[in-house]
Amino acid sequence: MGKRSVSRRRSAVYGRSNNSIYIDGNTVRRIQPRFDERERRRERAERESGDALSTPQVSFGYYAFFFLALALCAFVCLGYVRIHSEITASQKRVASLEGTLSQLQTSNNEEYERIMGSVDMEEIKRIAMTDLHMKYPDESQVVNVSLAGDDYVRQYGAIPGKQ
Repeated sequence: MGKRSVSRRRSAVYGRSNNSIYIDGNTVRRIQPRFDERERRRERAERESGDALSTPQVSFGYYAFFFLALALCAFVCLGYVRIHSEITASQKRVASLEGTLSQLQTSNNEEYERIMGSVDMEEIKRIAMTDLHMKYPDESQVVNVSLAGDDYVRQYGAIPGKQ
């Protein structure tokens, strides 16, 4: 029993099992090629024989899906470019309209000032008093009303105390 446990320990230390064949001696009887070399030889043999894996065959469905996805991407990109160009054109149109608005406001203000400058208030007073027989109100016609704010007053009935 002692000899058996020693051999088990030795085989465990040297990485051999008890079932392996052990060859005694210091000469190499047969050269074992390394794994990489074996793999290279096998690949070379497959290439030479023509049994190597060829490119996988692609089905019609794959091509259909690919072109559908490509068409969808192209549609989305063209839509984006179209919308972007519309936005740019509308921004240019808004800028042009703002410039036109500014010019119209300036000309409107100038025309208003010209008209207000040409109005003669004395002539309007003369026409109102002579042609239209208008006159200034009497003291009895003037009613002072106190307001809560800067607003106007609408009169819906008679003012109390004035008849």
